[in-house]
Amino acid sequence: MPRPGRPAPASRLSPADVKQPGAASTNPAVAARLRQLAAQAEHRRAIAEHQARHAADQQARVNALLLEAIAALASLFSEPGRHGSRPG
Repeated sequence: MPRPGRPAPASRLSPADVKQPGAASTNPAVAARLRQLAAQAEHRRAIAEHQARHAADQQARVNALLLEAIAALASLFSEPGRHGSRPG
């Protein structure tokens, strides 16, 4: 709510600005800021995509190592010379 004696924010616009709905975007400073915000958003999206790919690659490596460990343990416990004795 504007203070008494001060114009409301909408009254600062000229009649030409009010008639043209997209007039604010033709302002070079506004257009530059929009480009800057779009570039920042694209940069954040690229970073998020990279982080997601990196996390998926790490998970795939961990899964492969776990499968190798399971296979190695299974081969140890399935040796023909092993009788029903329990480890430990």
